[in-house]
Amino acid sequence: MTEPQIDRAIARVKAGCVEDYAAVVGAYHERLRATLATYCPPGVEVDEIAHLAFVAAYRQLARYTPGTNFFAWLCAIARHRLMTECEALRRQARNRDNYFQYLLIERLQLEVQRETVFDDSRLQFLEECLRALSPEARSLIEGRYGQRSTVRSLAAALGRTATAVSVQLFGLRQKLRDCIERKRRALRAAQS
Repeated sequence: MTEPQIDRAIARVKAGCVEDYAAVVGAYHERLRATLATYCPPGVEVDEIAHLAFVAAYRQLARYTPGTNFFAWLCAIARHRLMTECEALRRQARNRDNYFQYLLIERLQLEVQRETVFDDSRLQFLEECLRALSPEARSLIEGRYGQRSTVRSLAAALGRTATAVSVQLFGLRQKLRDCIERKRRALRAAQS
């Protein structure tokens, strides 16, 4: 459809012929999806953003000025929907990170409560276990816990996703706990 045909269809929709909006959607659906696909990050559904953009455009059709570029107007609406969705994903990621840190702190507090005496051997074992890690793993642990960098900033520096860094940190913490526990068991066995 040409731009004048789109404008006529929009005029009919505004006049109450809602069925003509299907022609507008049909004319721009694939083009809008292709445009959005170049900007959508992983985790954001192109079809969902396109659908929401068409719905929002329909609801705001009275604000569209005939004779201007409808597709550009539609893309502006889609861009706003995409930014809203990306912000929601960022918020979810922050909440997951915060919740993960909360759980980690809570678990560490429980372990400290169970350990009535914090012996020096545990700190020594931690240092030994840290030395046994690869330089990359030690650097990641130091960045996160020594320098208190956020997972997001570490991920950006490493060119990886925050999820990948979180998973690696989780695995490293587990590896360190297991290493320390093996050394503690060996010490107890030697002292028995």
